[in-house]
Amino acid sequence: MSLGLWSTGIARLALMIAPFALGYSDNRVALWSSIILGAVIALDSGYKLMERDDCRWEYWVAGGAGMIAALVPFVLGFRTETAALWSTVVVGCYSAGRIPTVNRASSPITVG
Repeated sequence: MSLGLWSTGIARLALMIAPFALGYSDNRVALWSSIILGAVIALDSGYKLMERDDCRWEYWVAGGAGMIAALVPFVLGFRTETAALWSTVVVGCYSAGRIPTVNRASSPITVG
């Protein structure tokens, strides 16, 4: 089991808890964005931890959801909610940034 997958799973759970811990649960758009995106990435990380296959689609799902999480405050208009903005952007960037590191370590690039 990879430490990177554990850390991304924990970060996503933090995204799901953030609306209640940071006090922006009254903003419905920010609340549901955090819960849904956090759940998608946490379930994806959990699936990858349990499976022993060499599939790469899990990394794309987590990376894509991370990029969406980083952009959602600006697209859905809750960028004025500071706690929601920073929690989704930081966790989203972390998720999107972790994926290439995990991929490079597990599948070396060969030049032919």
